[in-house]
This record gives sequence, structure tokens and C-alpha cells, in this order.
Amino acid sequence: MTPPKFFSGLIIFLLISVLGLVVGLLVLTLSGNIEGREFSPDNFAIRRFSYTKIPYLDWVIMEKKIVDETVPIQQELIDLGLLPLNSTAKNWHLISESNFSNSLLPPECDARFLIHYLDLKDSEYADVFLEWNLEHPDLAPLFWPHVIEMARQESYLKIPEIMEFALTDCPKNPTEFSNELNTLVAQAYLELAEIDYDLGRLERAKVRLQLSLDAESSVSAQNLLDKVSNSGVKETAQ
Repeated sequence: MTPPKFFSGLIIFLLISVLGLVVGLLVLTLSGNIEGREFSPDNFAIRRFSYTKIPYLDWVIMEKKIVDETVPIQQELIDLGLLPLNSTAKNWHLISESNFSNSLLPPECDARFLIHYLDLKDSEYADVFLEWNLEHPDLAPLFWPHVIEMARQESYLKIPEIMEFALTDCPKNPTEFSNELNTLVAQAYLELAEIDYDLGRLERAKVRLQLSLDAESSVSAQNLLDKVSNSGVKETAQ
């Protein structure tokens, strides 16, 4: 090969190599762009996050960006004395997370079941549960402590039942509302505790069974709590 042809071939090879490298880095960067939302049960804050990492290596190459998206119900619950004022959130639960290469929600995004209701708007774009609080000022102090505790116990799978009860089936009388709500909450914790027990998550089962009994006494919950407490079986690693 004559020198001119050799150098021209080398230049073409280098250009193709550089182009391939640039395209490869672009694809890696795009597939490593992570976006999502998080919720803190500590103070009901919501935030959106984004960052970039190298796929498979989990090396973060771009600093995490945070944008606050807290909904008005947080201030309402603070005003009711149900959430701490000016507190710093320490625990964050995933609402959603996605990237270029995978749009499926990770399995740990259970907080979305609560956030669906906190984000809910009516036909006039008013916050549904802010309006509910205004319409039921005597029921709100009975209702929200259960929702807050269920979020802190990561019992999100059962929260839709509680929220739908408030929106569609709740009685106007505070005593009747409290009794029916307690029954619903007790059953929710019991069902989750039964799942925990079957999966070997004994400590979580104990906590949820006690919460079930705190809401309403139950032979089923007490029997299972006694069984868990006296089982002598070691906690299954999760």
C-alpha cells in the first residue's frame, strides 16, 4: 500500500472508531439516565429526582438533581397537627423510576398507590382530598392518622381500600365512620401480616398484627400473633 493510501485508510479507520466511540458513549449515557419520584412518610414530602450512571457498573457520573413536588395536602396535615412542622425527611420510598432502556416500574414502587390519591384532582382540577377535608372536618382527624401510619409501615398495597372507603362509602357520623374505618384498617394489617408470616418476615408480621389489634380486637390476629411470638423460628433473610 502506498503511503497516501495508507494514511487515508488510517484516517478513515480513526474517524469510524471515534464515531463509534461517541455513539457508544451516547447510548450508554441515555440508557443510564434515571428519572423518578420519591415519597417520604416522615412528612409527606414528594420529590422528583434524576441522575446518570454507567449501566451495569452503577457508577454515578452526573450528580443527582432534586425537584420538590410536594402536594398541598402536606400543609393541611401539618395544620391538623398530624405531621411535624419543618421536619427533615429521612426515609424515602419509591413512587416511580425509569430509564431509557427500561420503562417498567421496579417492584419496590408501592408508594405509588398512595400518591395516586394524593395527586387526585376533580373535574375542576381541585385536590380531591383537600376538598374532602373541607367537607368532613370532623372525620379528617380520624382518617389521616391511619393513612400516615400505614405509609410509615410500608403498607401501601392496602391504602387504596382505605382511600376509596373515605371517598365513596364513609358514613357522616364520626362514631360510625371511626368504627368502620378501624375494622377496615385492622383487616388490612391482618392480611398483610399473614403474607409476612408465610414469607418468614416474622418481625414485620408482629408489628402489623399489633397494629391490627390496636385498631380492633380480633381472635384471628391475636392467635397469629401468639403463633408468631412463640414459633421459635428465625427470621427469613429478605
